[in-house]
This record gives sequence, C-alpha cells and structure tokens, in this order.
Amino acid sequence: MPRVHRLQIGIFGRINAGKSTLMNLLTMQETSIVDPAPGTTADIKSAVMEIHALGPVRILDTAGLDEGATLGAKKREKTLAALEEVDLALLVMDPVQSFLAGELSVEREVAGLARRLGRRLAVVFNRNSNRAGLLEGTGATFEECVEHCRSVLPDRTGTPCSVLDLSDSENSVSLVEFISGVRPSDSPEVDLLPFLDGRGTVLLHIPLDEESPSGRLLRPQEMAMERLLRLGVPVGLYRTDLVLARRSSELIVSSERNRFLDFLSALGGPEGAQLVLADSQAIDVMARWVPAEVPLTTFSIMMIHSSSGGNLGLFARGAAALDSLQAGDRILIAEACNHDRIAEDIGTVQLPAILSAACPGVVIEHSFGREFPPPGELSAYSVVIHCGGCMISTQKLGARVARLAEAGVPVTNYGLALAWAEGTGTLGRVLEPWTGGKTE
Repeated sequence: MPRVHRLQIGIFGRINAGKSTLMNLLTMQETSIVDPAPGTTADIKSAVMEIHALGPVRILDTAGLDEGATLGAKKREKTLAALEEVDLALLVMDPVQSFLAGELSVEREVAGLARRLGRRLAVVFNRNSNRAGLLEGTGATFEECVEHCRSVLPDRTGTPCSVLDLSDSENSVSLVEFISGVRPSDSPEVDLLPFLDGRGTVLLHIPLDEESPSGRLLRPQEMAMERLLRLGVPVGLYRTDLVLARRSSELIVSSERNRFLDFLSALGGPEGAQLVLADSQAIDVMARWVPAEVPLTTFSIMMIHSSSGGNLGLFARGAAALDSLQAGDRILIAEACNHDRIAEDIGTVQLPAILSAACPGVVIEHSFGREFPPPGELSAYSVVIHCGGCMISTQKLGARVARLAEAGVPVTNYGLALAWAEGTGTLGRVLEPWTGGKTE
C-alpha cells in the first residue's frame, strides 16, 4: 500500500497540565486515560486519524517531563525523542499549576528544544476550571499567570498561543482551528522513482523466500507497483530462484539465467525495459545477469531515497566508510520494523556475514524497531547501516539522521551495503539511475 504522509503532532508538558485531555479532545474519544494521579500516562500514546482541516495526522500524547524516579527518567527520554520526530510541538501549560510550582523548567526545556530542532511550536494554555480557587490569596490573576508562562518562550510575540478549557468538549472545533492555523507548511513529496518516464517496461525482481509474508508482498514492492501503475508504466513481475542462481553448476545457473533473460527480452518490446528494480539480496545475481544497457537499482535504495526526503546522497557517501573498516570497529545495523527473523535474514545473517568476511574482527550490533541510540552512544560506532525505512515516518528517519550527524557517524543503507559488497562497479551501477551518472 502507498505510504500516507501524516502530519506528526506531539503533545508535551508537565504532569497533569492537560496533555491527555487535549488528546481526547482532538480524537473525540478516550484515547488517553485522564486521572489526577501523577504519571498516569505511562508511555507515549499514539492515535492515527483524519481531521478534515488537517488531513491525515498522527498524534502523540507524551508522559509528563517532571516525573521523578528511574521510571520517570525513562519516560522523559522517550518524550524528548518524540519531540525530534514531530512536525508540530504542542506545549500544554496549565498557567495556574505552573505559577504555583514556582518554576518553569519543563516549559523552558520543551520550548528551547523545539527551537533548536527547528520544530514548529505552539502553546495551549489550559483554563482548568478546577484550579480557579487556587489563586486566592496569591494576588495573581489567571491572565497574569498566562503572561508569567509566556516568559519562557524563545519568541514571546511570535509563538502562536491559545487559551482553552480542554475539559469542555465544545472547544474541539476551536482546538482544530487553532492547530490548522499553526501547522507548518508541507514539505514537497518525494517521488519513489523520479527518473522514470512513461515509456518502457519496469521489471520488478521479487525472489520470494522463507521470510516473505504469506498472502502479500512487502511494502516497498507494493508501493513500487502502485506508483508505476499510476504513472502508466508497464510492469513485469519476476521471481528468480536464488538458490539455483548461486549453484556451482554452470548448467543449473545458465538455465535459470536464460529463463530470466528470455522474460526480460519479452518485456522489452521495441523500446526495451527502462529499469530492473530488484530485491537487494539478489543484487549479486542481478548485477551479473541484467545487461549493462539496462538500468538497475534496488527496492531498499528506492525506499531510503523516499524515506529520507530525497537525501540519498548522504547514504551513498556513508558507504565509503565501509572501505576503511578495521578489526575492532563497531557497526550498528538498524532495522526499523519488528518481525521474527528466520532463515537468511538480511540484517541478522547476510550483512553480518558479508562484513565479517570483508573485515574480520569487526563488531556488529543491532537496533530493532522504534528504539535508536542517542548521539552519545552512537559516537562509538564507525558506521551505521540502516534499512530502507519503509515502516517508519520521514520525520522519524530524519530524527535518526540528525542524531547521527550530531554524533559524527556516517550512515549507509542495506541496499547500498549489499551492492558495495559486490564491488565499486555494482555500487555505482545501482546509484546511476538516481544520479544520472553524476557523482557528488
């Protein structure tokens, strides 16, 4: 299925400021549990929905940043990581609560970090009716508490703010209108295969193996098919038996190769195939079999180009770090999706075997799913090899790239690393469709 670009909205603030109440007001259901007990939000709550004025959105309700103890520190780390990923950071303040607390460290931290990360910041002041009597005897008014809270904003006059009673369901329309007015401008969508034209067939090479899910194809394969059909490009699907293709018997190999070449020839017609888009783990076979005049690249490279917002050059440059690996160097293989890993899994079996053979003594470690090390831990690695990122948002991948940049660690990609293992000629070949033969 095609990737849906969603506006990522994060809700931040201190405990009991009204973050979960805001989440429920947006979703119009009890998505997050609301309770006066501190620390009710134990982890990040995520809601995916369609809001007419905003389009597809993902809303993240985070834990309060002022919770103490060890568990609170872990929640805090996740909350700050979420701030790296969002397009819009909603800072929720209960002005009375913040005023009576006597300090604004949480609010100052969120506002300052959003500014440093370049995230759009907006503030919702929660007019909590239950706190109305708490100001008696303080000499302060609610409005003065609001101005007190504004003092922590890097741009007091330029930061959009709204005052709402988040417990009043009638304010849901006002909340959506406020968010619609402050949302950041949409970044241009990156085409999956920007170099294609409407002429010539594209062959999708999909060697189904033990890890292929039953009853469906992998997401990058489905995304490529949808995009090609939308462009009106003829598509051919082909499966090579990689076990036979890698046999030592030339008779067996030639039979499998000729079957592939016959299919490719039949697809070509008068204009020829304009691209072979192959599974990365088959690049050793495809680099030998696909005629030199037919462009060749991989699904993983296609995905990292799209997921990174068109920043394929960064990952291509990172592949050069593989040339200088030495025994004892640490390599992090990062896979963003969660699945049980069986047979010849790329991340846990194929890449480690290739890297260990190319440079004996390297230390290979893994990061799976949503977790990704902070810059302080990343700096210990010589290179990070990331998957195509088809199961995470562009924002999350961008946050990872930013962490790597801060740590000064090069990053490349599964597809590029597997092509690198076949030599510089193959690496250059799979990049050529994207660069047009130009090097950065």
